[in-house]
Amino acid sequence: MKRIFNKLKSGLGLMAGVLFLVTSCAKDPILVTAIALDKADATVQVGATSNLAAFITPADASNLKITWRSGNAAVATVAEGVVTGVALGTTTITAVSQSDTTVKATCSILITPSTGQVITVTGDITANTKWYATAKYMLSGFVYVKNNSTLTIEPGTIIKGVSTTKAALMIERGSKIMAQGTAALPIVFTSDKPKGQRASGDWGGVVICGKATTNKHDSGAGTGVAEGGIGSLYGGTDENDNSGVLQYVRIEFPGIPLTATANSELNGLTLYAVGRGTTIDHVQVSYSGDDSFEWFGGTVNCKYLVCIRGLDDEYDTDNGFSGKLQFLLGIRDPNISDQSGSNGFESDNDADGSALTPVTKPVFSNVTLYGPLTVSATLPVNHLYKRAMHIRRSSQLSVYNSVFAGWPKGLILDGALGNTPTAAENNDLQIEKSIMSGMTANYEIATGTLATPYTLVQVGAYYTAPSRGNALNTLTEIIGTGLITITNPVLLPAAGSPALTGATFTNTKLSDAFFTPVAYKGAFGATNWTTGWCNFDPQNTDY
Repeated sequence: MKRIFNKLKSGLGLMAGVLFLVTSCAKDPILVTAIALDKADATVQVGATSNLAAFITPADASNLKITWRSGNAAVATVAEGVVTGVALGTTTITAVSQSDTTVKATCSILITPSTGQVITVTGDITANTKWYATAKYMLSGFVYVKNNSTLTIEPGTIIKGVSTTKAALMIERGSKIMAQGTAALPIVFTSDKPKGQRASGDWGGVVICGKATTNKHDSGAGTGVAEGGIGSLYGGTDENDNSGVLQYVRIEFPGIPLTATANSELNGLTLYAVGRGTTIDHVQVSYSGDDSFEWFGGTVNCKYLVCIRGLDDEYDTDNGFSGKLQFLLGIRDPNISDQSGSNGFESDNDADGSALTPVTKPVFSNVTLYGPLTVSATLPVNHLYKRAMHIRRSSQLSVYNSVFAGWPKGLILDGALGNTPTAAENNDLQIEKSIMSGMTANYEIATGTLATPYTLVQVGAYYTAPSRGNALNTLTEIIGTGLITITNPVLLPAAGSPALTGATFTNTKLSDAFFTPVAYKGAFGATNWTTGWCNFDPQNTDY
């Protein structure tokens, strides 16, 4: 019995030794120490997918399984690394190790519109917002960018105003629009109607309100209220205020009356006290139902502006605007004119012709305004076309190196209200090195009871004074033997044209580096800068 017990004891000891050996030889689990994703950020269209790949360190970890999570499943979902766009917005996709939930990696996801997606925009934009070229945006009613927000618009984006809603885009003081198109991909604001059915005033237009100076005092000194029930305030003391960028932008079929009250309209592009920190160049307004461009105070400088087939005035400056402008084109349709009288330039200091400061004194150079008689040899019996330049109500506008052709009247220095003729005689208002061509009458005078009378002899003597270097040419000398075709205009002067030489930039008002010195008068020399981004036939364009 004792021998059996000893054998059993010996056997148990051997088994314990074997068990200890097996246990001590088993491998410990290999833990995950890091996860990395192949993308730190990704952009996915609504309805589309994007794959995320996860890389685990070490690669031979015992548990390689990952849990995928979306920070907002209403924006994007994720399953096994496949991200699906659900709605516009941003979210974060997280990959989490199942063996250690403290080990994770993230990817920032931006969901953008699907190609052709229609997005209706209404009300207020109060946070930074981006509009994408893949979508089509429908402005419905008044849309305000406010709360110091920035609206960024991609090159090639199309925005349509809903025609039954008086749609308009307003950028309020402190907010910005960053609309930087390109020559190949301009940004287009247009009508929601199909081609062939569009008309002036299908929608409102674009309005920018800034913090530069104005002589309006609607809501305290130097503060105006945008007309027509828009209600936005404008004006301030920051002449360098920055309201953003408009570059390579087209605005088509805008301009509507907002109320039955006079001077209560939306223009194609309305600039209220916009400061010179704002960038505006390569902007075309077509078929505006009121003015194509209008400035109410401000200091913003603009280059390469185009307007065609507008109803009222082409370039209207008021309420203390003092910006600089170069390379401007306007072409008029003989069959479209406004009951208020359609002009090329219209300029007032204010509605009363007062001497309130800041005084309206913009400086223009290299402007070409082709009036209705450059398009048709005769005008409709009841046309309402007036002048190439109507400068009045104490304005001190100055223009150099420019061409005005084919208007019923060329120039009026209107003294009915205010002292514009006095400003001309004192050389505060200057017209120099410019051409008037093919006018039915070169000059016009105001009639009735006048604050500052000015005769036809006086306005003619002012314009033709040798020191000013102005000229009177025939229409043929400027546009050739044919007429302007609006849908396909020939814009470069012909060889030998008097517009190709004679421009000067020695006047102190042209000394600013903003101006590009050129030899030619008018908007064009040897280069057609409208090529690629302008559209002279938006009525027949598919959008």
